Amino acid sequence: MFLLVSANAAGQERSVIDLQKDSKWIPEIIQRLDYFVDTTNTLDIKKVTSPGFQEMFRHISDPHIVYENIADFIWIRMTVANHQQNDHYSWYFESWGYDLDEITFYSPQGDKGYFPMKAGYDYPFGDRDILHKNFNYFLNIRPGETKTYYIKIRRSYPLTFSFHLRTNDEFISHSLNEYFFLGLYYGILLLILTLHLYLVVKLKENLYLFSSILILSSIWFSLGRDGLGFQYLWPSVPGINSITNFSSLTELFVIISTLLFSYFFVQKYKKNPKLRSLTLAAIAIMVGMFLNQNYGLVMDAIPYMVISFLILLVPFTIGLRSLLSMGRFSLSYTLAYVCLFLIIIHSYTRAFALFNDPVLNWYFVHPVIIVEMVLFSLSILNQIKYLQEEYKKANLEKTTALEEKNRVTYEMNNKLHQKVKERTEEIENMASDLAQKNVALQTTNLKLEELNTQISNINRYLKENNDKLRSNVEEITKDMALMKGFEFEDFKKVFPDKETCLKFLSELKWQQKFICKKCGYNKSTESRNHGRRCKNCNYYESPTADTLFHKLKFPIEKAFYILYLSNRKDVELTLNELSEILDLRRETCWAFKNKIAQAMEKVGHNKDLSGWETLALVHLE
Repeated sequence: MFLLVSANAAGQERSVIDLQKDSKWIPEIIQRLDYFVDTTNTLDIKKVTSPGFQEMFRHISDPHIVYENIADFIWIRMTVANHQQNDHYSWYFESWGYDLDEITFYSPQGDKGYFPMKAGYDYPFGDRDILHKNFNYFLNIRPGETKTYYIKIRRSYPLTFSFHLRTNDEFISHSLNEYFFLGLYYGILLLILTLHLYLVVKLKENLYLFSSILILSSIWFSLGRDGLGFQYLWPSVPGINSITNFSSLTELFVIISTLLFSYFFVQKYKKNPKLRSLTLAAIAIMVGMFLNQNYGLVMDAIPYMVISFLILLVPFTIGLRSLLSMGRFSLSYTLAYVCLFLIIIHSYTRAFALFNDPVLNWYFVHPVIIVEMVLFSLSILNQIKYLQEEYKKANLEKTTALEEKNRVTYEMNNKLHQKVKERTEEIENMASDLAQKNVALQTTNLKLEELNTQISNINRYLKENNDKLRSNVEEITKDMALMKGFEFEDFKKVFPDKETCLKFLSELKWQQKFICKKCGYNKSTESRNHGRRCKNCNYYESPTADTLFHKLKFPIEKAFYILYLSNRKDVELTLNELSEILDLRRETCWAFKNKIAQAMEKVGHNKDLSGWETLALVHLE
């Protein structure tokens, strides 16, 4: 709200604005008006326009009217006397203070009283009588008339009021020029933004990303400063105005994006970890000050601005020193920072008039932003040029190194070629010698192959004879074991284990042919333990089945030896001796010898004429 102070002083002479004969524009009429501060916020137009209330108005002596009473309404009385003779002129009242929270313009309607026209930053843009970024109202005053208008205002900070009276042609001319130059301003910023976005897409580096964010922040900042954002971008959402203008959030974004852009700009030339810490610290402090300014203890504009300068100077100074240490002083980078300081000055002193010209006061920041963006862009282009030169320099060094490498490689290749040539001649000589020796070796190999063939034939003949001899020896040994006297240890060499005994018994049992006991079929396959399995009924017959060894309870090789001894006439061992030799119980030896005796009796065995193996196939029930 606007800060205003009311006074209950005695009535003063009414201020009057005279429209002279040649007048078309009367600028800055604020000090030619009267005001009253409604500390109760309850007055209405009927009360304010009453004759008895007119003496409460005081003459305005300061463009701010008053600095206090921000939350109170200000009533302004404007009396206009039209002394012109030309009735073709239409006059308009214009307030350049586009960021008034609320403004109600009361136009006299004769006997009907006053017609109110309410608008402001807290109301949709479409509520305005004239859809212009500033507040404009038609006065409807004819030559020779004198009319009194009342304006009810609520503001949020002690801004400098800038009121003007214009004729219709001056109003149209000024509006066209104003919108034209603002369009040109945003067009330039959008062109610069397009360039930076192209660099972001093409080079994909943080520097160009934050430069684009800086331009977007500056555009947002400007849209909040000149009122075009409210008119074209968010006309139905007046709440955004408080974000873009009153809370200084856009200024904070401009500062933060500038700091980050500066950091990455310097880092492209020289890595400086200290600058990173200082930049982050500056951002943190600025955010803290912003939060304090909006939600804590509010500081005055001048101290706030000075502290902001000191904070921003630290990373700027360190970054500039880094550039100077490399001999890369950037005038555009430095001047761009100066422009940032000017933006801050204008932003935090917007309640004061820095210049006598009202146009400069309102639009001073726009050309400064243009210059800042152009300078930052030039610094980026200079940096790209520097990086290209460094790239060319590196390429030149690389090319020189490659040429030197190629030269050394060429010399080495020549030397190697000579050595290879010499070595090739040596190898060719050696190959010639080896070829001659190879011929001799091949001749020798042919002779050796003939000898190998002869030796192979001899070896094959010897192997066949050895196999026959081994078979004969085994047969002779078995025959000797069957017919002659052997000790048990010698006998075990012929029949060492169960496997050998079962194999011998199987060959003995089926040496003629196989007849299945179950189905009478005569074909079989050898199965486990040298048994036979019938191919017809799959019946399995063990080698011991239906023999003297059927259901034998001790090792078969020992039974073989007992049978062998039983068939010898020259050996008579007692049961005790036999039990000790075979490591069997005496009863076991007796039982098997008795079984052998029964077999002999059954078949009428003659020890002199028959061998012991004939008894092996005797089956006792």
